[in-house]
Amino acid sequence: MTKLLSANFLRLKKNKVFWGGLILMAAWGIFMPVKLHTDNLEMNYADRVEDGFFACAMFIGIFIAVFCSLFLGTEYNDGTMRNKIIVGGKRSAIYLANAVVCCAAGLAMCAAYLLPYLCVGMPLMGAFCVPGEMVLLTTLTVLLLTAALSSVFTCIAMVCQNKAATAVICILLAFGSLMLGMVLNQMLEAPPTHMLYSLDENGEIAPSEEPNPKYLEGTKREIVQTLYDINPGGQAIQCAGMTAVNPLRLPLYSLGIILLATGAGCALFRKRDLK
Repeated sequence: MTKLLSANFLRLKKNKVFWGGLILMAAWGIFMPVKLHTDNLEMNYADRVEDGFFACAMFIGIFIAVFCSLFLGTEYNDGTMRNKIIVGGKRSAIYLANAVVCCAAGLAMCAAYLLPYLCVGMPLMGAFCVPGEMVLLTTLTVLLLTAALSSVFTCIAMVCQNKAATAVICILLAFGSLMLGMVLNQMLEAPPTHMLYSLDENGEIAPSEEPNPKYLEGTKREIVQTLYDINPGGQAIQCAGMTAVNPLRLPLYSLGIILLATGAGCALFRKRDLK
């Protein structure tokens, strides 16, 4: 296991996709606070450093999807995966070593955004306006979400031996998860009532407030909220806006995804007939 990890991290240090992701995330982490501060000055809004601090949660899944599919797909294309097994490597150890390095790469990309954002954002906009406990909890949630996405994409990349197919599946899954999160968010944000306008007898516009049939309540709302919390895309949206209704549940759901994806991936990889 130690040798596998050493070899994987050595590959990671030389991987151009990984370094490209780090550079892009760092550049974004510098650009975001500068843009927010400039916009606030133009619009006379108060600076809030937390407004864009967790924006990386929205797109980290796409970066990880690209990295995992290419990094692990190369091992299949080059025959490295099969050679590791031929020389006596255990499949579970190979899988876990790959999962660890993919998770580490994802967390490094997150840090590449968060640290420059802090270094640039706090001098420009000051300290956080929200409680420190909320900042720490949201940071933990984003990091666990990153690990959960890495686990899911590692599972796909280790089971699917076709590099191109793996990349397509992972990227589509990342976008699909985010789109689903947006749909569920729209459903939950539907107001309980909406305004209707009609002409009265005098020809004047008369407003009237009526119940919104799209407003969710009771069991339906709880089900949609749970799906929204479990879905990585939903978690990303909530973290980016710091609008989580159940902030303590999100890290637990991410831990569950990590365990399920890793367990399923290990089981499937053991039975996989490598070409």
